[in-house]
This record gives sequence, structure tokens and C-alpha cells, in this order.
Amino acid sequence: VPNPASEDIFDNPLDEEEVEYDLPALTFYPVEVDVAAGTSFGVDVFALGFENLAGTSIRITFDENRITSASIIPGTIFEDAQNDPIFFSEVNMEDGWINLTASFLGSDSASVSTTGSVAQLTFTAVATGDSKIQFGTECEMVDPDDVLLEINGFGEASITAN
Repeated sequence: VPNPASEDIFDNPLDEEEVEYDLPALTFYPVEVDVAAGTSFGVDVFALGFENLAGTSIRITFDENRITSASIIPGTIFEDAQNDPIFFSEVNMEDGWINLTASFLGSDSASVSTTGSVAQLTFTAVATGDSKIQFGTECEMVDPDDVLLEINGFGEASITAN
């Protein structure tokens, strides 16, 4: 008999069979964060189920009254043995948004077809309460010819600061 208290223990927000939205999609991991006010926490941005992906432009929004962006580093989805990806980030703390721009510079191919981390974000909880980290409508994913790839789903991260 399954234990209802542990029913969600195997729910993985990065498992393409388990997500509650259509693929390809953008999501965060972890999707739920409990943190003490004044401390930092990490959230990764993941691309799920994209085929022939060569570049990204991702807008992330957050409640600037509850959390602040502390650092942003490239994820691993566009890693190549010989070439580093192009990666830029822009943060607007006053309005609570982050723009991520990344491009694949593969030595033996022009794109990737995989699930992977686009960026690793670190935030600091500056006030108690609940907030969300979400994707903006401006998000774009492109193939090597700069043709838009459809994004069918967007995850979000729920933050609880105590």
C-alpha cells in the first residue's frame, strides 16, 4: 500500500514523462525552495525536450521585494569539448527580471537535442513570505538558422522564505 505522505517522492520536474505541461518546455529546478530570510539559494534554468537547439533568449521574473539575484553562471546544455558557449546575462533588480542569452558554438555540430541546464542562478531571500520565479513571455529558443522553436510549456519555482 503506497504511503500518501511519500507519494510525491519520485516526482522529478526534469523527467519528461512527469512534467505537467507540454514539451518542449522551460522549467526551474528545484521547483520548491524553503529558505531562511537573509540566506542564499540556487535555482537552475532547464530546457526540456528541444530538438536542434542553437540559441536562447530567456526572460525570468521574480519578486524584487522578496528576493534578489546574487549570481548567474552558464549551465551545461551548450558545453562543447573545444568551444565555450556565448553567454550573456542582464539583471534589473528594480523591476525584478533577468535576461539570459546563450548560443551553442559546437565544434562538430551546430545544435543540441537534449535536456539540460541553461543557467545556474543564485538568489538571496531578503524578506519573509511566498514568491515565485517565472518565465516571461519574451522567451525565445532558436535553431541554427535563427528560426524560432516553439515553447509549449513553462515551469515555475515557488519560494518560501521564513
